[in-house]
Amino acid sequence: MWLCTNCRHLEIAEVKPEHCPVCGVAADKLVEYSNSKIKGTETIKRLQEGFEAESKANIRDLAFAFKAEQEGFPAIAGLFRAIAESEAVHAFHHLRLLGVIADTQENLQAAFERENYATEAYPDFIKTAESEGNQAVATIFGYHRDVERGHAKLYEKALDRLMDPQGVEYYVCSVCGYVSVGSAPDQCPICNAPKDKFRRID
Repeated sequence: MWLCTNCRHLEIAEVKPEHCPVCGVAADKLVEYSNSKIKGTETIKRLQEGFEAESKANIRDLAFAFKAEQEGFPAIAGLFRAIAESEAVHAFHHLRLLGVIADTQENLQAAFERENYATEAYPDFIKTAESEGNQAVATIFGYHRDVERGHAKLYEKALDRLMDPQGVEYYVCSVCGYVSVGSAPDQCPICNAPKDKFRRID
C-alpha cells in the first residue's frame, strides 16, 4: 500500500504506481504505508471500501431527502436525512481508522491538491459530454470546474492564515456549489442563481 504525501490518497497496490491516481504527482511522492493499529492488508482494504460506500450512501440519501421534500413527504425526507447523517458517522470512522488524516496544515494542503486535480480533470469530462451530445451535462461539468478552482483558492488562502483566530462566514450556492466568503452575492457568479439559493455554512 502506498500513501501519497501530496494529497493523502491511499493506493492499495503491491507495486508502487508511477504516479498518484488522484493528484498525479510522481512516484517519489508515494511512500510505503503501514498502519500500526490495523493488522493485515485485507482489513485496510475493507476500511477503504467501507469509507467509499458509506460516503456514497450519505450523498444518495441526502438526494433522496431533497426529492421527498419536493414531492411533499417531509417525514420521509427527515428519515433520509437522519440515515444520511448515520452514514456520515460510519464514513468518518472508516477514514479515521485508515490513519490518513494528518494535522490541519497537511490536510489543507491535501485538500488544495485534490481540488487542483479536479479542476484539471473536468475539461475531459466536458469534452466527452459534448462529443456524446449531452450539453446539459457539459454545462454542469463546466460549473463544477469553475467552482473547484474557487475551492483551491480558498484552501490556499486558508494555508496563509492558518493561525488567524477570526472566523469567516461562508455561503454555498445550492445550485452549483459556488462558495462565497463573507456574504451571499445577489447573483451567483457561476450559474446566475439568485441570492436566496445561497445557504450559510457555520
